[in-house]
Amino acid sequence: MPEQYRVVDVSRISIGPGECWQIRQERPDGQHHLTVFPTAALEWRAAEYDIDHTSPDGIDLIIDMLLHEPFLTDDSPTAAVQDRGLGKSEPVTLHNAPDLAAARAAHLERIAHTKRTRVAVITGSTPEGRRGTAAAMPVSDPLDAIRTDHGITAEGVAAKSDLVQQARQQAARGGSPARPQLTSAPGPRVRDAAPLRRSQAPRRTQGTDTA
Repeated sequence: MPEQYRVVDVSRISIGPGECWQIRQERPDGQHHLTVFPTAALEWRAAEYDIDHTSPDGIDLIIDMLLHEPFLTDDSPTAAVQDRGLGKSEPVTLHNAPDLAAARAAHLERIAHTKRTRVAVITGSTPEGRRGTAAAMPVSDPLDAIRTDHGITAEGVAAKSDLVQQARQQAARGGSPARPQLTSAPGPRVRDAAPLRRSQAPRRTQGTDTA
């Protein structure tokens, strides 16, 4: 059974010159866990996996990806592509999939496996997060802060899609994608943190919350 990490707070912070989202989660043992990723990561995932950012379901899919990517492992099952020259297979990735739909399906399969076997991030809006509460009571969802201020634009997605296409074309020619830092947002960073004290409000200042 997977462990459930419950989202308790979402804040927007600055790390160096970059803006990031910081998601605080409570682990089953009561300790807190932080996931931090650049605000631009949402736009990158929309471009990389051809996700409709104009729909609520699309935004939720992107957020779910970013929350679970830190828990992915190399043994996550996924479809494989055949390397005919060497007779070996390798996992489907963004750069070797025949198209973005195949890359998206493989990535979602890995994430689904992680949610079933390792960690499932939940909020008050999920069925697991509503246990023990009255069904009629509205439950707030901290992730609404990202949903209402995701910052994804059609122009931004188009520009990033061009970079993704260039990287895929270079990989298809047998080379490694040039300047990978420009063709994908950095993956989410995670670490454990102590719980917030009752008298302490969530901090939204520069740096990573350590309280």
